[in-house]
Order: sequence, then structure tokens, then C-alpha cells
Amino acid sequence: MGETREDGKAMIQIGTHSFTFDHVYGSNGAPSSSMFEECIAPLVDGLFQGYNATVLAYGQTGSGKTYTMGTGSKDGCQKGLIPQVMNALFNKIELLKHQTEFHLHVSFIEILKEEVRDLLDSVSVNKVETPNGHAGKVTTPGRQLIQIRETSNGAITLAGSTEVSVSTLQEMASCLEQGSLSRATGSTNMNNQSSRSHAIFTITLEQMRKINSVFPGNDTLDEDMGEEYFCAKLHLVDLAGSERAKRTGSDGLRLKEGIHINRGLLALGNVISALGDEKKRKEGLHVPYRDSKLTRLLQDSLGGNSKTVMIACISPADINAEESLNTLKYANRARNIQNKPVVNRDLISNEMQLMRQQLKYLQAELCARGGVSPSDEVQFLKERIACLEATNEDLSRELHEYRSRCAIVEQFESDTQEGLVCFRKVDGLKRGFHSVDSPDYRVVETVSAEDSREIDEAAKEWEHEVLQSTMDKELNELNKRLEQKESEMRLFGGVDTETLKQHFGKKILELEEEKRIVQQERDRLLVEVESLSANSDGQSQKVRDIHSQKLKSLESQILDLKKKRESQVQLSKEKQKSDEAAKRLQAEIQYIKAQKVQLQHRIKQEAEQFRQWKASREKELLQLKKEGRKNEYERHKLESLNQRQKMVLQRKTEEAALATKRLKALLEARKSSVRDSSVNFSGHATAGQSNEKSLQKWLDHEVEVMVNIHEVRFEYERQKQVRAALAKELAVLKQVDQFSLEGESPPRGKNGHSRVLSMSPDARMARIGSLENMLNMSSNALMAMASQLSEAEERERSLAGRGRWNQLRSMGDAKNLLQHMFNTTGVQEGHQAMVCILMVH
Repeated sequence: MGETREDGKAMIQIGTHSFTFDHVYGSNGAPSSSMFEECIAPLVDGLFQGYNATVLAYGQTGSGKTYTMGTGSKDGCQKGLIPQVMNALFNKIELLKHQTEFHLHVSFIEILKEEVRDLLDSVSVNKVETPNGHAGKVTTPGRQLIQIRETSNGAITLAGSTEVSVSTLQEMASCLEQGSLSRATGSTNMNNQSSRSHAIFTITLEQMRKINSVFPGNDTLDEDMGEEYFCAKLHLVDLAGSERAKRTGSDGLRLKEGIHINRGLLALGNVISALGDEKKRKEGLHVPYRDSKLTRLLQDSLGGNSKTVMIACISPADINAEESLNTLKYANRARNIQNKPVVNRDLISNEMQLMRQQLKYLQAELCARGGVSPSDEVQFLKERIACLEATNEDLSRELHEYRSRCAIVEQFESDTQEGLVCFRKVDGLKRGFHSVDSPDYRVVETVSAEDSREIDEAAKEWEHEVLQSTMDKELNELNKRLEQKESEMRLFGGVDTETLKQHFGKKILELEEEKRIVQQERDRLLVEVESLSANSDGQSQKVRDIHSQKLKSLESQILDLKKKRESQVQLSKEKQKSDEAAKRLQAEIQYIKAQKVQLQHRIKQEAEQFRQWKASREKELLQLKKEGRKNEYERHKLESLNQRQKMVLQRKTEEAALATKRLKALLEARKSSVRDSSVNFSGHATAGQSNEKSLQKWLDHEVEVMVNIHEVRFEYERQKQVRAALAKELAVLKQVDQFSLEGESPPRGKNGHSRVLSMSPDARMARIGSLENMLNMSSNALMAMASQLSEAEERERSLAGRGRWNQLRSMGDAKNLLQHMFNTTGVQEGHQAMVCILMVH
């Protein structure tokens, strides 16, 4: 069983079955200490928001459920989930107590043999010792058992259970300890303290929040808005472990308890199967909650109003593989259940919440109609709207320009991400190929380093081309904008603005002078008219008429001059606006030119960086080719070395196997020879005869057995030396490989490190695989020889002393055997001398 990773998800693999879960802890997974922060802390936070929550611990007996939950009565269980939940609850209450009023209640019940029992009621449950020495409990007569009830809104409650109000962490911990001590436990062959019941520790959190509001136009808080009431429950469930009677050795009371435990877990499994099957959910099939009191109590936790986390506890032992597989299947089905948690708010609080939302809506609508906002605020908003509309056009133009750039950049980013994903996949496949092993050799590389470099280089060139194309497009756009602005500037530049300014100024002065002269003439005529008005003769009358006509003419001239002056002033203002527009246009042209220079600098810089990268890649490619040739030479050298060592080891193994086989055959032949000789010598003894040939044959056989024992012993010692050398080399290779993985440099000249430092990682991996195979072969041969040597030496010890010579019945037999041994030794020595002479020549 192992833990692997697939697309960033946790996965458990047992045999050929794979199971994907949200988190995996222990073994090769994440440390179990992080379980609370990742899985349980969000449930505690949701509890303060009004959501119900449930934590289930399921698994076979002895898999660590009670230890994980922390419902055990020992001090070692203080690191379980329940103590951590209690600490988190009171820490958060301490932070929020100034704005919220909290009330905490706890209850602790167990389901033993389909009966719900209160663990916090000392009158109802007392712990006793059963006759067989196991811990158990009895219920005091007269105490009514707890009943399961369903409220009008569908919630499940317990009638008659004890609910203790707590205000400190110590009080809640005391309730947990009291209930844990009262819980039914017993001893089985698989667990010395096996839980014999399902335990549910429930924490009820009631909170009263004060609701304040601020009305528009009023900066003071309204303290009389009301309160909001929430009530949420957290169920911490420690299920009894599934067990098999054959393995637990249960009988009598323990057997009945195990039957009830398995029956409740079966009902729970049926509920999980019904809820986890999407087809059954759509068809609306019946969910068997009422088949067991356990499933009835957990009705809200499974497919109801609760956020639920299920912890599947499995044993790492191989003997529990079947139970572990069933547990994983059980949890995999539970993972498909879809709950529907809602905020548990009081009915009055719900109505108040709706009224507050409606009030906010009406306030917003009233503000929009101007019924509450003061006139100065409305005027400010109107001015603000006008200002925003004025700037909207400029922003729209800029937005249109940058949208095209963003589209190009997004396309470039998308292409880049796709390329990176492809490269990661290629790299992952390469690493996957590196890890494949076979019995005789290890595949260390399927995608060569040269191919990898070509892929990286192609990716870099592609990225450079895309970036270069993007910057070229930006440069073309800047050139177009620059041409447009310069053409507009040429329109302004076609007129001599300074000449026009002087012309308009001179014209205004002339008009002012002309106006002054006309006004002086008018004043003179008025004086004359007044002086003539004193004379009443007819000539004076004529003069007055002439002067009056002149005055009218002068008045009309003055009006014309005023109009001309106003026209000239207006033209002057228009000219001033034109000058300002020209200045803005000139500033834009300068800005575009600066952008163009920056972009050209970027293009040049990018080209230079790409050129340098290209040169470094070519240099690196040459170096890698050189290293590749060196690695290829090393690989061939190692393959040749591995082949020679394997052939030598195989030959020695075959020789050892042959010697072992021959020794075994001789030992078997000795058994039959001893029996035959015993019978034969007995018959001869009765007849008074001695069989000389039989004794000689027996002596030859004994000598051959001793020679073969020494040969096998010699081969055994030689094989041990070979294996020790292989093991030493393997240890050095693994140590150097470990240093490489950790990024450290191994010490040179120590333990043979300097000899393997020049080897490439792939060559080291190949050598390690070959050495492991040869070590396995050597170990098998050593085991076979050790077995035969042990048997042969045991038989030799049984024949030591006089036991070997019991077949000799007379001094004549002994003399004949000595003569035969002398002759045989002489022949062997002569034969050995002849072999030496032939070898010399």
C-alpha cells in the first residue's frame, strides 16, 4: 500500500485498487498533525456562522479511531481532534465575546447493542467489571432509556439525554474525560482496549449577536435594532471498529457486541450507498435511516443539514489488507454524498433579517429618488457625474487602444501557458520513464538529453518570435499614431500663429483708437447741441438737426465698433484655444516618440539577450555533446563490467549449486548405505565373516562426503566475500546518489566516493540496479548453501567419535581399511603430480 500524487490530488493505492481523497495522512502522506488545520478548523469556523458539522471516524478494530478522535481516557489521547476542537472553540469565543453572547452545551452518548446510553449521567450508567474480567457497564433500574425524536422541522433530537452547560475549557474537558471513563470497552485478540459501542460527543453553540445599522444622513449607530440568534451543533463521532469473530476470538458477550457493531455499520453502509449513488438520488429512492439507531442519529449528518468530514482509519499491516480495502471502498462511497447545510437561525431572527434587507432596499431607492439626501449632496453628485462624463470619452479612447494590446498579450500568455504545460508533461514523462525497473536492468532514460535540449531551445525561440512580433505590432501602432498626430500638427503649423496674434492685437488697438475718436466726436457734438438748444431761431434748429443726425451716425458707428471689438476678442480666444490644442498635440507627439524610443530600445535589448542566450546555448550544447560522448563511453564500460560480473557470479553460483547438489546426493546415499551396511554386517557377524569390499566402498563414500563438505564451505566463504564487495559498492553508490539529491557534494577520497563521482546520475542508477540484481542472486545461493552445510555439519556431529567406526568388527577390518586408504592416497597424489606436470608443459 502506498501513497502517490496524481494531478495534485491525494491518492491511496492498495493492490490494483486506487482511491482518490481530499487528504491523506500518515505513512507517505501529510503528517497527521496537520489534519485539524486542514479538515476540522473550517468546520469550527462554520459553527460560529450557524452551520451544523459532523466528524466521523470509521475503520476496522485497532486502526486508531479512538486515538484520532481523542475520546480515550488516557493522557496520550489529549492530542486527538476533540481536545483541539475545544481549544479552537474557546480561543475564538475569547476573540468575539465583546460583540456576541455565547452559551455552550455538551452531551456524550453511546450506542451499545442498539441502546442509546447517556455517558454524562452517573445514575444511568455505572462502570463495572464483568465476570470474564472485561470492562463493561450496566444501567441502573428505574432510569428511562433515551428516546430518539424528530422535530417539526425535521431535526433529530434525543429525549432524556443529559446536556451539560459549560463555560470554560476545563469544564468541557472534564465532561469528555467522565464520558470516556464510562464508555464500554473490552479486550479481544486484536485490541486490548476495544471500543464496544459507537460514541457521539456533541457540542451545541448558541450565540446572540447585536445588530447595529447606520441610516443615510445619520452618522450615529442605532443601538435598538435588535439581536440575532444562532444555534449550531458539532457532532464528533467515534464509531466502533468492524471486526471478524475468527480474528478477534470473541465469544459469549463479546460476540454479541461484535454482531451489534457490525449490524449498525452495515446499516450505515446501506445509507451511504443509497446517498452516494447519483442514479438513486435522482430517482428519489428510499434511504433506510430507520434500520439502525446509529443511522437515525446521523440522519442530518448524511445528506442533511450539516457539513460532514469522514476520516477513514486503516491499518498498515499486510494481514489487514482486505479490511483496509473495504474501509477505502466505504469512504469512497461516502465521498459522493451531497449535504445541504443551512444557517441555523431563529425564526424571529430570520424575519428580522428579511425586514433588514427590505429596509436597506427601500433606503437605497429613497436615496435614488432624492427624498432623503440633502440638496448640496445632490448638486455634488450632479457635478461629479458631469466630470465623470467629461473624462469618460478620454478613457474610452484609451480603453479601445489598450484592448487590442491586451488581446495580443492574452493570446501570447495563453500560448505560453500551453507551451509550459506541454513541456511539464514531457518532463513528467521523462521522470516517469526514469523510475521504471526490470528484473535484469533498469530503463534510465527514454527521452535523451539532446531531445530535451532541442525542445527547450525550440520553446525559447518560439517565445522570442512571439514577443518580437508583439513588439513589432506595438511599434507599427505607435508609428501610425505619430503620423496622425504630426499631420494634425502640420495643419496648425500651416498658419503663422505669431503673425496672427500680432494682427489681431493691432486690429484691436485700431478699433479701440477709432472708438475713442468717435466717442470724442460724439461728446463734442453733444456739447454743441446743448449750446444751440439755448437759441431758438430757425438756423439753430437746422444745426441741431444736423448734429442730431451726426450723433445718430456716431452712435451706430460706436455700436459697430463694439461688435467688431467683441468679434476680435472672440477670435483671439479661439486662437488661444487653438494654441493650447497645439501644445497638447505637441506633448502627445513627444510622448509617442518617447514610447517609440523605449520600444525600440526594448526590441534591441531583447534581440541582444536572445543572441547571448543563443550563443550560450550553442556553447552548452557543445559541452553537453562532449559529456554525452563521455557518458556513452561510461555506459558501455559499465554494461561490459556488469556483464562480466554477472557471468562470473552466475558461474560461481552454478558451481556452488552443483557442489551443493552433489553434497545433498552424497548425504542421501550415506543414509541408504548405513542402513544396508548395518544389515549386511549383522548377517556377517552371525556367520563370522567380513565383507572387505563393502568396508572399502563405505570408506570411499565417507571421504567423498568430507571433501564435498569442504568444497561447499569454500564456495560459501568465497560467495560471502563476493556479496560483501557488491554490498559495499552498492552502499557507496547509494550514498553518493543521496548526496546528489540533497544538493550536497560527497567527500572526496572517502569510502570509494572519488571513484564514482565521475559517473553520471543515469550511469549510477543503472549500476545500482545491476548490483541489486546480483545481490539477490548471491543471497539466494548463500541461503541454499547454508541450508545444506547446516544439515551436513549436523550429521557429521552425530557421527563424531566412535560412532563413525561402529561398523568395524575386528582388527583385520581396520588394517584392510588403512591399507586401502594408503593405496588410494598414493594414487591420488600420483594423479595430482601428473596433472601438475601436464600443466607445466
